[in-house]
Amino acid sequence: MKRLLAGAALSLVLSTATAAEGIAPHYRELLERLVNINTETHNLAGLEQVRQLLIPQFESLGLVLTRHRLAQDGREVLSFEMPGAQPKVLLVGHLDTVFPVTGAFQKLKDQGNRLAGPGVIDMKGGVVLLLNVLAQLKEHGGLDQVRVALNDDEEIGSPNSKATLRDLAQGLPFGLVFEPGLEDGSVVSSQSGVRWIKLTTTGKAAHAGLEPEKGIDACLDLAIKVKKVAGLAQAGKGLTINPGLMDGGSKPNVVCENASVTFDIRFRSLADWQDVSSAIRKIGAVSDVYNASLQQGTHTEVTQLAEMPLLPVADTAELLERIQTSARSLGQTVGARAVGYGSDGNNLAETGMQLLVGVGPYGGGMHSDQEFMLLRSYQERLSLITLLITQLSHSQKGTS
Repeated sequence: MKRLLAGAALSLVLSTATAAEGIAPHYRELLERLVNINTETHNLAGLEQVRQLLIPQFESLGLVLTRHRLAQDGREVLSFEMPGAQPKVLLVGHLDTVFPVTGAFQKLKDQGNRLAGPGVIDMKGGVVLLLNVLAQLKEHGGLDQVRVALNDDEEIGSPNSKATLRDLAQGLPFGLVFEPGLEDGSVVSSQSGVRWIKLTTTGKAAHAGLEPEKGIDACLDLAIKVKKVAGLAQAGKGLTINPGLMDGGSKPNVVCENASVTFDIRFRSLADWQDVSSAIRKIGAVSDVYNASLQQGTHTEVTQLAEMPLLPVADTAELLERIQTSARSLGQTVGARAVGYGSDGNNLAETGMQLLVGVGPYGGGMHSDQEFMLLRSYQERLSLITLLITQLSHSQKGTS
């Protein structure tokens, strides 16, 4: 029976894969409309405009919409599934991008064998592909095995939506995250954990020319601490530390009273994070600038601003094997790599489901004004992910 089902699935995707080169006109037009609407994470009006454009597309397939309104005004997660569905596979996408409302990079451009534009792969192209896959599945009655979840704050770590995403994942054995594939089409074998840590140092202000001896320089103290914390990085182990945001002082002629730095820390081992966290708190506990005449030094507070759990290899191994098997049957090759960037795959890592990140179309220049999609990647992924979901619908977690 499994062989018959696999054969039918393969026939389906082979027929659709040869039906068109690149993107069919309807989905090409939809992608352009989506890309041309700015959806920077804080552009709530643009995000709602995109939701209103997409909702009828999903409902036309017979899927039922649930709007999960979040505590933050204007924030929500959309989920879709068939009436009475018993889904096995969660299909995850996000609607927000990193591109500001102002700027020249706002529209989709046709560049022959590729399309360029803000969010064209990250991840409006992924959302369009997801919708296209569902349309292929509908032709053969395969929609009752899937649930779709679309959020609007992924580019800032999904702080508002992650709890809802985890609720939608409960009890489902498989999850596919439609982030773009890597530049060569590889999917993600693991994702680093992420923490944003802020150090805030307080000193004492004084006139820098008249009585500097009465001051305690928080900026100098923080500069010393930044060097110490950055020195904890171990690039060979995938442990990176970036002091990406710094602020301090009021005027050049005033001894700095307040200063802060926010670190982006990424790690592939929870033990590495625990060691670094402990070391940072010890660094923060020391006054690196001390005024002996005042018998007073700086004071530093350490605060965690954001976190994304580690997505380990064990959480992706089964789906990685399955997608590579599906790819071979289509004459494709799909590699896999560990990456340092985060996604909602991280936020779903502790749900117990098997996850695969990077199943969307791919290209290059992500998060820059050079972002583009290779048209051939869309066709490849359409056939591959349709086949993969079809096969997952007829199997159980832990079986092949």
